[in-house]
Amino acid sequence: MRILLMEVRRSPLRHWFPVLVALDVTVLFGRAQWWIGVWPQAGAAAQIPAFYLGPFLAAYAAWAAGRIHRLGFEDQHTAGTRPRWQIEGTQIAAVAVYGGGAYAVGAVAAAAVSHRDAGPGFPWPSYLLLGAALIVLCIAVGHIAGRWYPSAFSTPVVSGLACFVILTTNGGPRKAGLFVLSGAPAVEVTPGDLALRWGLALSAVAVTALTPRGLPGYTGAHGKVIARLPAVGSSALAVACLAGVITAGPVQAARADPSAPMCTRTEPQLCVWPEERMYIPRLEAMARRVSGLPPFITSPSAFYEEGLKGDSAQDTDFSIFEGSMWEVADSMSIAISRASTPPFCSAVNSSAEDRRMMAYFELDSWLAARISGAGQPSGIHGGPPGVDQRAIARLIEQPRQVQEDWAKKRIKVIKGTRCA
Repeated sequence: MRILLMEVRRSPLRHWFPVLVALDVTVLFGRAQWWIGVWPQAGAAAQIPAFYLGPFLAAYAAWAAGRIHRLGFEDQHTAGTRPRWQIEGTQIAAVAVYGGGAYAVGAVAAAAVSHRDAGPGFPWPSYLLLGAALIVLCIAVGHIAGRWYPSAFSTPVVSGLACFVILTTNGGPRKAGLFVLSGAPAVEVTPGDLALRWGLALSAVAVTALTPRGLPGYTGAHGKVIARLPAVGSSALAVACLAGVITAGPVQAARADPSAPMCTRTEPQLCVWPEERMYIPRLEAMARRVSGLPPFITSPSAFYEEGLKGDSAQDTDFSIFEGSMWEVADSMSIAISRASTPPFCSAVNSSAEDRRMMAYFELDSWLAARISGAGQPSGIHGGPPGVDQRAIARLIEQPRQVQEDWAKKRIKVIKGTRCA
């Protein structure tokens, strides 16, 4: 511990620590803020800066590891009283202390801004540990690159860029799963998946610390074999962990549905995962708007957030995408319009089918706007083809009778379509 403290104190990275903290906080709050108030989303958001901290620390670790060789201290380094692995491990740990410290500042900041709305708890540790494993892995990769190729410029640049490119192309949640982009309450990082990523990170550290810079430098047949055994063993473990990570599938798995979801008091009920409790007041307002729809509109009695009813998707399921209530309203509108019209059948011809589908699209859009209390948000692009969303936004400002007459015409088209 004393050796580590000395290494931490004299590390040039201490001058960069404010930059690391600024990078973490900038990514945390600059990327988005809709995650505030939902613990799993806060955990996933606090983990995302590791995607940027990792390559930065890989570049620094490469520069620091090659410094001994650039200064010509290789012989003193090899002939020291401490084992080589201990010296290498201390250097890696010192970089991890600064990187982990900056990462922890972001986690505490995410907890501080979320606590008021999220209730008791903390950002999910599984996401924070996933990001920490990514940081350690990048540091190990940068360190071993700097040892073998001790350039002061090219190796750090290549190490940082290589980590960034590999993470971007293959590290995503549906590939190697080294990071996630969001933390919906319906999914979680399982202990087994987390252990695989940490196994990869720690075995990479072991490879870095135990592999000699020049393998041919050992003398004596038996001594050479014995000296290489730890390096060979850690390398084999790293390869096994990497294979496990690549073949394990998505890093996030479905959670068991809770016994007591949070539901609105107004009918129809809108039920969400307990971690989404901050949305209940907004969902209550949406439920009241549904109950205020015309009597010729029929609504299911309850709607559930995805995952609350198990793996099987329901017509009344909805998702809260990046905190947007429009996604909820849009999903509800489709379920309500289908409950208010006859069962689907193939139309007698393509022209009749086109007229019916346009009527459905317009009815769905009107219902979504009524349920949300406003037209489609400017940040939401796309929607049902052929529907003028600005006209729908103007329509919901019209008197109630005007809207009802408009909706009845669409339902008449749907009901009047002859089946083949």
